[in-house]
Amino acid sequence: MDFHYDSRKIQPGDTFICLPGGERFEADARARGAVAILPMTRDELGDFANVHFGYPSQALTVVGVTGTNGKTTVTHLVAQGLAAAGHSPAVLGTLNAELTTPESIEVARRMRAHLDAGGTHFVMEVSSHAIDQHRIHGIQFAVKLLTNITQDHLDYHTTFEAYQATKLTFMAGPGASIYPDDFKSIRLDFDVPLPGRFNYQNIQAAVAVLTELGIDSDTIRGAMLRAKAPAGRFEPIRGGQSFEVIVDYAHTPDGLENVAVEAKLMAQRSGGQLMVVFGCGGDRDRTKRPKMGRVAEQYADRIVVTSDNPRSEDPAAIIDEICEGLVARDRAIVLPDRRDAIRWAIAHADANDVVLVAGKGHETYQIIKGETHHFDDREECRLAIQDRLS
Repeated sequence: MDFHYDSRKIQPGDTFICLPGGERFEADARARGAVAILPMTRDELGDFANVHFGYPSQALTVVGVTGTNGKTTVTHLVAQGLAAAGHSPAVLGTLNAELTTPESIEVARRMRAHLDAGGTHFVMEVSSHAIDQHRIHGIQFAVKLLTNITQDHLDYHTTFEAYQATKLTFMAGPGASIYPDDFKSIRLDFDVPLPGRFNYQNIQAAVAVLTELGIDSDTIRGAMLRAKAPAGRFEPIRGGQSFEVIVDYAHTPDGLENVAVEAKLMAQRSGGQLMVVFGCGGDRDRTKRPKMGRVAEQYADRIVVTSDNPRSEDPAAIIDEICEGLVARDRAIVLPDRRDAIRWAIAHADANDVVLVAGKGHETYQIIKGETHHFDDREECRLAIQDRLS
């Protein structure tokens, strides 16, 4: 017998935990064999998860990383440093969970499994949604780090001030707190192996966390010299072409600017131009769309505006809102089909150019009219490169 808040995971004999708003799934849970329905608030779920799984966060050293951009990279860098020090860390976040920060019972389940397997540390991304919805209730954090706060998720939080306050609420809780001003003051006495000012700051952040955890400086330095970025984070796609292709997860104005700055520098160093392929997600913060258009126009020599995950929205309407941010709209190539956009960019890239495909990174799907389709920017780039060279 197990406990699930998602009725689709119910097996005969399980208990369905009904969170607020989940009443409409009770019939489905019973049809799948649920023997009991337990209504719970999220705070109650957190308390229940702690008891059910034996308070795993108290036995592990838990690190929480929040912020608009950089969470995934920083958590992976911290884990690399912990592993270099002989510890056994686990990472939870965007790359291995349906939600950046799952419901508390799922987090506790993973913590318990890691602990039972001999794990020592648990490094997790903490989203603003999770903070606001009390999904981290009951977790004992040893260290918390804030990467940055820039515009995102205003469709949920309504205002930037509310979004910022949510992040800061987490940072004000128990455990050591590391803020941007803290880690940005750290001087690195080695060459950072990952490109970009944003990755320099990501490594500064990881160094700050590892130092707080008592890892010695030589071990930290050695680990960061060998650091590898997670999938879809400024990831080069190479297939023998004479130009660079970079895939990145950047999906906010600040995130896009960070990677566009680095990509532009790469293009300038090689004597080429920068082409940026990007879109914006549907059913999300609409105010960032023209802002991302302005960012792309500021740094790119050529812009290809396309779809991201339009979800239930009309892709053309999303593209129109992006293009409202362009001073010279005729500079943009508009190709709503993302596959066509990627293929066009790679087909038209000249030697020494840089093609930056932004927005989806590691994701392997695209949501169109509510339906999920397989789509991987990295796969599409490789196929387009093969076609270009064939």
